[in-house]
Amino acid sequence: MDNSVERTAAELAELIGVPAPHFSRARRELEAAGYLECTHTMGQVKFFRLGEAASARQVVVPLLNRPTG
Repeated sequence: MDNSVERTAAELAELIGVPAPHFSRARRELEAAGYLECTHTMGQVKFFRLGEAASARQVVVPLLNRPTG
């Protein structure tokens, strides 16, 4: 996930077409569920990327480590 795309909450709200204040609660719920994660902050602006729950990383990595054949 090192090359993931980072967006601010305002950018994410705009992408899905809702006002930023309406997106705020959904963002907190998505973050708590692991679908979004805060990568860093600049002043009061937080930057987010997809979390492990959204990327299916927790499923793919164990599959890659399983022996085959």
